[in-house]
Amino acid sequence: MTRTVGRPVVRGLVTSLQAYQFAGGIGSLGVAMLYYGVNPVVAALGFVNIILYGWTYTSLKRKHIINTWIGALVGAIPPLMGWAASSSLAMPGAWCLAGLLYAWQFPHFNALSHNIADQYKRAGYVMTAAENPKLNARVSLRYSLLMFPICFGLSYFEVTDWMFQFDSAIFNGWLSLLAYQFWKQQTINYAKGTIPTEEGLRLASIQAKKLFWASVWQLPAILILSMLHKKGQWDGILYHLGLKEASNK
Repeated sequence: MTRTVGRPVVRGLVTSLQAYQFAGGIGSLGVAMLYYGVNPVVAALGFVNIILYGWTYTSLKRKHIINTWIGALVGAIPPLMGWAASSSLAMPGAWCLAGLLYAWQFPHFNALSHNIADQYKRAGYVMTAAENPKLNARVSLRYSLLMFPICFGLSYFEVTDWMFQFDSAIFNGWLSLLAYQFWKQQTINYAKGTIPTEEGLRLASIQAKKLFWASVWQLPAILILSMLHKKGQWDGILYHLGLKEASNK
């Protein structure tokens, strides 16, 4: 594939065995550091993520489109690791944060894979963008919309204040609108009994690119806003500036 042709194993600079040995070594070292330097829960999550990505997800890429759903779990686990480093995973806010990262990966990756679907197919990878383009766009829209209730959950479970709902909705709405446009075009392209036209495919490609780049900016924006709207954040800042008295609670 064009996007991976320059990687060391592909170029023959490193053999597959050497890559495996190196990955096994640094993976084991990383899990050990997490176990002794943080706590067993974080280490366990790190170990699970290595297995999910290095074995389950990678193996499934040549077998079934469900690989993308498994791969999204890999992106959702790091926030849980960060949370577990200092708090309990029994807190619902941890799962809202993980859910945010999980949902985001579908509009991001599905849009990315749309324009290189043929490359995936030639390489022997079973991706939704190549196997079912209409489903690929529908999943992008579905998970873009899911970000609204997830952000609501962050406020409801007191990770963020309620103002977060207003400005996060701007970026979630932007992403959802572009995902809708992508889905709408693919619905037209792959309507029952319809063969996509060259113009229709061109428009879908444009919509996919717009959605991809929107996702690149949307996630950092949401995460920055969640930090700015962290519950009690401004109370603490105003207190330290001497502009507000300490709460008795």
